[in-house]
Amino acid sequence: MAVSEAQKRAADKYNREHMTTLGCKVKKEEATAFKEHCASRGKTSNTVLKEFVLETIKQDEVEK
Repeated sequence: MAVSEAQKRAADKYNREHMTTLGCKVKKEEATAFKEHCASRGKTSNTVLKEFVLETIKQDEVEK
């Protein structure tokens, strides 16, 4: 089933209000190696980075 224009607008609005993008610069060779590392584990680089961020936040909360 195709996504309606109203659904797209609602998702875009939610993302603008609640989401942000984190980023960092690395050498192309490092980025390629990281993406290959992630793919070999069946995950995307975005998934691995997001898991790391959430795990770090959780660990900080436990240490407090």
